[in-house]
Amino acid sequence: MNQVTILASIAAIHALAIASPGPTFAVVMSYAVKGDRRAGLLLTLGVVLATLTWALAAAAGLGTLLASFPLAYRGLQLVGAAYLIYLGAKLLIGMIRHKGPATPHAASEPVSGLEAIRAGFITNITNPKVVAYYASLFGVMIPAGAPGWLFWSAVAVVVVVSAVWWIAVTLFFTVPAVSRAYVRAKPVLDVIMGVVLIALGLRLAVFG
Repeated sequence: MNQVTILASIAAIHALAIASPGPTFAVVMSYAVKGDRRAGLLLTLGVVLATLTWALAAAAGLGTLLASFPLAYRGLQLVGAAYLIYLGAKLLIGMIRHKGPATPHAASEPVSGLEAIRAGFITNITNPKVVAYYASLFGVMIPAGAPGWLFWSAVAVVVVVSAVWWIAVTLFFTVPAVSRAYVRAKPVLDVIMGVVLIALGLRLAVFG
């Protein structure tokens, strides 16, 4: 394969990978669906910054390093699991505290920019499987002896694909019609999302 084909293949594989439902998708949707586009986009920024961090870490060989130190790998998993459980519990507690008829005014609580960026970053950065994924993706798709610029171009490709996907998800769930539907379904959705996040956290903690 030539370099363009390699980069296009990496983009396609990565697009399919991040489109699969998982903790990051659950968190992005839970923020964006509130109708706060600014918070949703800032959360996406945090996710993309974590993506860049892990992709660069893969470039530096951190995947191999973590595999050599299973306790460090497990520690990162437990931190990520704890954060997902915290986010899920926060949703459930918030639903209980604000139990009652949903209104457009009460449906969206203000979220600081720093909190949104931090939530996106921590959700993605505390999943050590991500660096293993990038290391495998680059290792399989980029042939031995390839020029250095090809590897760094691959890093840029996965970051751009991630940004485009998560921005698209955020913009979709902040469409007024979607937000209005969320207001009506908020109590049920908060319970579902809270349970999903807690379940994902428990799964990561127990099974890795």
